[in-house]
Amino acid sequence: MTTTQPSPAHLCGQLYATLHTLRAIGKRDRQLANDSFLDRAKRHPGPQLREHLKKAGEHLLAARTRGPKHGQAADEVFRAIADFVPPNGRFPDYLDTKSQADFASGFHSQFGKYALTHDALFR
Repeated sequence: MTTTQPSPAHLCGQLYATLHTLRAIGKRDRQLANDSFLDRAKRHPGPQLREHLKKAGEHLLAARTRGPKHGQAADEVFRAIADFVPPNGRFPDYLDTKSQADFASGFHSQFGKYALTHDALFR
């Protein structure tokens, strides 16, 4: 039985959800899930992901200053970043409509998992 790999667009959506969650835990900022930010990330994931990856360490440190629960959750989320980088290490700069739907599916499925366990820490 073979396991199918998620598409690069789906992985990018999962990564965006991971970066959003890390930011929400660290900075109490849920802005990346707003429609305008999410739409921009769906259309042009490469620039958005690269920008937010640069800030991931800052959000991790901010979460640790909020207390041990926040720090532990942020550590877990931070470590998950590598799981969602596409195998070739490149993020697409533009996604067509079908791939945008795949990105959205990846985002919502991954963020749903994080929200179940970390929602109280976003506040």
